[in-house]
Amino acid sequence: MFKIRKLERKDIPQALKIVLETGASCSKKEAQKIMELSLEPGIKFLNPDYFVLSLENKIIGVFGLYYDYEDPKDVMWMDYFAVKPEFQRHGYGTKMLESLENICRKKKVRMLCVFTDNDNALEFYKNHGFVVCGKIDDYYEKSKNRIWLYKKIKK
Repeated sequence: MFKIRKLERKDIPQALKIVLETGASCSKKEAQKIMELSLEPGIKFLNPDYFVLSLENKIIGVFGLYYDYEDPKDVMWMDYFAVKPEFQRHGYGTKMLESLENICRKKKVRMLCVFTDNDNALEFYKNHGFVVCGKIDDYYEKSKNRIWLYKKIKK
């Protein structure tokens, strides 16, 4: 049986391993800092929240949700959405996304956005109703394009 819950400090090492293993982040230092900040009270400028998906008390997935200070407050961004490779294509990413969308509904979010440079992630998002709305060529390095997607959240 799987469970989705908020990230706790003790979860960060496992969550970081998943994020780095899947390529959801290329910087351990940055991902760790952001996850640790999300646990601190009073981080109001982005209001980040991170969650883990556990299966038999083992963390197999992680995802985040935050506001971008330049966007309207009914637009949120996904962050570090990742499932351990050996658990991919078993429906866990879909369950995480459904949970994320439910959180968005409770927060009265009308649009969920995400960036990706991963072809498998791009197909996953498109298969779950996300629409490509932009692309930045050679964002991180040559031949690494960053795709921006969004999905309208139904009430």
